[in-house]
Amino acid sequence: MASLMEELIDTLDAEEVLYGKLIPVEEEKTRAIISNDLEALQDIATREHELVDRTTALEGKREQVAMDIATVLGKDPKTITLEQIVEVLKNQPEDQKKLRDVHDRLKKTVLQLQQVNNQNKELLKEAIDMVEFNMNVIRSTRMSSGSSNYSSDAAEVAGMAPQHGMFDAKQ
Repeated sequence: MASLMEELIDTLDAEEVLYGKLIPVEEEKTRAIISNDLEALQDIATREHELVDRTTALEGKREQVAMDIATVLGKDPKTITLEQIVEVLKNQPEDQKKLRDVHDRLKKTVLQLQQVNNQNKELLKEAIDMVEFNMNVIRSTRMSSGSSNYSSDAAEVAGMAPQHGMFDAKQ
């Protein structure tokens, strides 16, 4: 059981380190989104993908270790939580403290990463909305271009009747 706890703590610690490495990458992504730097975004996506792949592998390892611990403790492997494992370690205060500390650090790092990701998500949504707005303006300009055709002497072309708005300047 001690080796399983040690493996769990080491795995959680490695996950926290990787999530910590993702934060500056995501912050760089924020700057690239704001400056509309597509080349930087491609580079960032590549680095991000590598870190996420490594994190996913560690998560799988953590889940397996947690399942092994649950089996040893006679608990349901599908529902065991770190809090339950920490509680079981009440007779081993040193391991309990290590597990609680790494859990708290991981939770804090993941929360920070989620905040940056949510900000990036909102920025990307705004960028997409702006692109859609610009596309709609271009489409509407193309559709209504017949009413604004002028000849070289700025007179209206081909018998278009002058259109008066709500306020007629002649009145």
